[in-house]
Amino acid sequence: MNVTDIIFDLGGVLLDLNMEGIGEACKRLGINPELFFVKAESPSPLGEVGKGAASTVCQGISASKAITAYQVGEMTSEQFLSLVLSHCGEGITREDVIEAWNACIGVIPRWRLDLIKELRRKGYHTHLLSNTNDLHWEEIKRRFFMEEGYTCEDLFDHVFVSHEVHLAKPDAEIYHLATQTIGCQAEKCYFIDDTLLNVEAAKKEGMQGAWLDITKEGHLKSILQEFL
Repeated sequence: MNVTDIIFDLGGVLLDLNMEGIGEACKRLGINPELFFVKAESPSPLGEVGKGAASTVCQGISASKAITAYQVGEMTSEQFLSLVLSHCGEGITREDVIEAWNACIGVIPRWRLDLIKELRRKGYHTHLLSNTNDLHWEEIKRRFFMEEGYTCEDLFDHVFVSHEVHLAKPDAEIYHLATQTIGCQAEKCYFIDDTLLNVEAAKKEGMQGAWLDITKEGHLKSILQEFL
């Protein structure tokens, strides 16, 4: 396998997501969880979840116009927070909304970052490609990428986050941007994502890659074994 560059998704691959946490935080703060849990066919600006409807949060499949706009940088954090606050009850503050919004951020186990460092020692170039938003990204950097030896600069040659590049997976253009910026042929890039649609989109653009099954413990190590 002629791979020189390995590209990681963030949430679900490096970062464990706490999907239950955001619902609990919303209830604790008196915010309706339906503000953040959105349904694909929802016409509401922030989305609504009907009885028994499949829902998700912080994922690219969301069709909520506000969350999608925020994710690709078409809406600022202040605009997003103001919109959410307009749906909240009396007494809810900006800080309350931020706490609830960031509650889905779980942990990045150190061993995953050490795997990246090992790949770099082996001569591979490593990169990050994530659908995220300003509030989540700043909090994730603060929690996990501030320690010496574990900053984004230490771990990744390039970071592509949707709200900064104004593109989101599975749009073909975000993969084109990544390969052009990296300066590498697509077929030499190996992309790992926990959303199959995103991996299939990357392969359509010529990349190699693997879908990570978050239900399988140690699946990331198994995927990377051939490079280590």
